[in-house]
Amino acid sequence: MMKTLKSMMLIGIGVGATLAYQKYSKPVMKEMEKLANKTMDKVNNELEEMM
Repeated sequence: MMKTLKSMMLIGIGVGATLAYQKYSKPVMKEMEKLANKTMDKVNNELEEMM
């Protein structure tokens, strides 16, 4: 009985994690892309100022 409950709980956690990933992966990736672009722009500006 306990093994069955444990298995059902783990399956539920997996399903929840999969649904959360599908729902929130695009917004998170967009924010990470914005952050990377800002950082690259700052680095490029600093390099241009040095030259």
